Amino acid sequence: AEYMSSTVDMRARLEGRLQRGGFRQGAFGPDYELARFQVAGPTAVPQADAPFPDGYSAHGEVIFNWDSESLGVLGQRHFRLSMGAEVFNWGRVDVDGRLETQLFHRNLSVGVGGLAVGAGQPGARYLASGDARWRFLGGKLYAVGQGGTLLFPTAEGTLRPGAFASVGLGVDNVR
Repeated sequence: AEYMSSTVDMRARLEGRLQRGGFRQGAFGPDYELARFQVAGPTAVPQADAPFPDGYSAHGEVIFNWDSESLGVLGQRHFRLSMGAEVFNWGRVDVDGRLETQLFHRNLSVGVGGLAVGAGQPGARYLASGDARWRFLGGKLYAVGQGGTLLFPTAEGTLRPGAFASVGLGVDNVR
């Protein structure tokens, strides 16, 4: 389903999925790179060697953009929400989402995101991140800060939890 107006852009999708014979829907999703080392769940093996139960799932996705000024410029939204989830009949739940907003005449952008893969199962993965960007001097310069959690592959083939943080300054000649 889609809905568009001068200030709102919304898209939603709902799918019923069938998994049989090891086939996996969405094998290139947000967890794919980590799964090459170790899948989420009770088996600590790479995705190529992991069993994937036969079963059913429901997958839903929503993308909602709101812009009070109806600029129609990509990336210039007062509010943006993107959320996707898949629920399997054998108890696994995968969720990926991000929320962004622009405040103070679009000079401050704040975003938070989260990922849960294999929720409801042993060995589930949970990652979170956030960022803020403040534009100054008429929007030509900006300061940015980011932080969150991540997983590092080890030499043994397991994943070690970690965190990251970064700050920086930049020039934006697009605005």
